[in-house]
Amino acid sequence: MLIANNILKRSLENVYFFVGTACGGKTTMCRALAEKYGFIHFNDNWNEPNWNDWEALRDPVYQPYSTKKHGVRDWEAHFSRTVEEVLADEEENKDAHHAEAMENIAFSLVEIIKLSQHKKVLADIWIEDFDFLLEISDRSHIACLLAPIELIIRDYYQRADHADFTRCIQGLKNPEEKFKTQNELFRIGAEKTVEKAKSAQLFTILRSEDSTVEKTLLQLEKYFGLEK
Repeated sequence: MLIANNILKRSLENVYFFVGTACGGKTTMCRALAEKYGFIHFNDNWNEPNWNDWEALRDPVYQPYSTKKHGVRDWEAHFSRTVEEVLADEEENKDAHHAEAMENIAFSLVEIIKLSQHKKVLADIWIEDFDFLLEISDRSHIACLLAPIELIIRDYYQRADHADFTRCIQGLKNPEEKFKTQNELFRIGAEKTVEKAKSAQLFTILRSEDSTVEKTLLQLEKYFGLEK
């Protein structure tokens, strides 16, 4: 049995979705709104309550993509790929990547629906398919937070949740070249996200050097109709 998107949309009426680029401020703003209004902040960082239960339920019959083992055996070879090689691999496997992402999103949505029965939920989850998102949520409940590539490069490697990623590259041969490749991939990915947000006509906030939590919070409150 499949649950149609119109049914999901009805079940997600109490949810605000945050999407966008890395370092755009999604998690920061969800925390600020949750603290101010008593909302629930759901982050799909694999540490949410019950996530281990969902992991145990994964079945190759129903989740054929997310149950596959994807471990990288050779980090040196993995990060030595050129930008062109990475993009070619992504293009070749885009259908499988999309299917895996949708399987993971399904687990998040089940939890979010449960949590949103009696409280509003701020969903800080990784959804790149904005067309799908617009099928399960009203445009007025979606905010796309963006960061220019300069801020992404400046902040990404400094974040505690990216420490393993940064240390891994630092321990490889010619780390400067590998960071350069990653930065170019960040740029390409950010540009794609901006274009998709523009095409989907999502409400967007572009982070800048002058951005503050207070200013961004006011913009989100106004858009979401939360002003007290």
